[in-house]
Amino acid sequence: MTKIPQRPELNALFDMPPQDAIDHLKAKGFKIGWDWHETLNDAHSRAFTVAKVARIDLLQDIRKSLITAMEQGQSLEQWKAGITPTLQEKGWWGKKTVINPVGIEQTVQLGSPRRLKTIFDTNMHKSLAAGRYKAMMATTETRPIWEWVHISITNPRKAHLARNGEARPYDDPFWLYAYPPTEFGCKCKVIARRESDVGERNLTLIETLPEDIEHSQVKIGKNSFTGQDAIATQTRIRIKQADGQDSFFTPAPGFNSHPASSYLLDVELAKRASNLMGAEKGIQQVQQMLLSQPRINAHEAFVQNSLSFAKPQNKTSTIGVLDLKDIQFITAQNQRVESPIITLNDQLFLGKKGVLAASEWMDLPHLMAQSWRVLWDQENSRLLYWLPTLQSYSADEVVQVAVQSKNGAMQMTGITVVEKKVAVDSLNSNSYLAIR
Repeated sequence: MTKIPQRPELNALFDMPPQDAIDHLKAKGFKIGWDWHETLNDAHSRAFTVAKVARIDLLQDIRKSLITAMEQGQSLEQWKAGITPTLQEKGWWGKKTVINPVGIEQTVQLGSPRRLKTIFDTNMHKSLAAGRYKAMMATTETRPIWEWVHISITNPRKAHLARNGEARPYDDPFWLYAYPPTEFGCKCKVIARRESDVGERNLTLIETLPEDIEHSQVKIGKNSFTGQDAIATQTRIRIKQADGQDSFFTPAPGFNSHPASSYLLDVELAKRASNLMGAEKGIQQVQQMLLSQPRINAHEAFVQNSLSFAKPQNKTSTIGVLDLKDIQFITAQNQRVESPIITLNDQLFLGKKGVLAASEWMDLPHLMAQSWRVLWDQENSRLLYWLPTLQSYSADEVVQVAVQSKNGAMQMTGITVVEKKVAVDSLNSNSYLAIR
């Protein structure tokens, strides 16, 4: 039987089965980072990283121990007691002089009780928040209103306490930048409510307009071995009070991430797309979700983390969704389609990364949505997307993305650059059939 953590602030979060939170942590890839600010915002949703852990085996040990802590409901002290001997045995403990990533000796703080508390709290709360978000997204039709609930043991943050009882629609822009936790130590959570709950529970319903959100670049520290300033995006959100006054809420730098960036939402998006596969409006809604800023951030993090790690980890990113015409066409070709979501595997990306510039790989979801032709390759039983003309190539060339059904899942299986004349000749000779 799963034990419940003996920390009140975690008890409040463990009022749902933590399997989604466990899955969130398990699904992450790994990223080697030196300074804490090297992996900010949505990159944390796609990769597991601990500052100054430069060995993959240590990252694996720490993540495995956190997963075990979730599964067994361990307290912070129980987790520390289990992981500390491993870290000490492998030399990741205390202050030490080590060789940093640019080959210079540097005295750094490795493992310590304080660092372990930060690692534990950050990963527990981020994972539990992602799990809660996935569960709430599955109930938006009946519970479309989300309420901020403040949880504090001592010394409450006034700005967080002021959010208590505020309610917003689930698709309000506020949640894109201020879904808790919004800074270190934040234990606030979000609860899904029915529309009728607003009046019955006396909640304060608030609408956030695009102009209420401001972004700025702020200095958050220095690179510990180059001395250069570390810069991050900070978001300030205007909140209109009932008395007509304005207040502002500002998540801490590095906490602009959103649970929709996590791998958990890949599963939820695929499920939702599968349920709506025969409905044009439903497919369009899924496309809008895929092109929402958190999902674009998630794909950018996938590209950046993959380039940083440089070796395939069998991770995927969602890059598009089949149009209803595409689904009808390939179904008529006796192709199995269980989900219309198109995914890109890091193995293909790393093998073909030179075909597109890094910025173009990051923009791939938009490029797929802007494809000017979608064709059927009769010989190879695959879809071909002709991307819009890219800066990297001339107007006489076509960047061609191949997508195939693999056990019912739509996967990007190739990307090539061909002369436009050759591509058009294949279309005119019926080697390719036009779908749209």
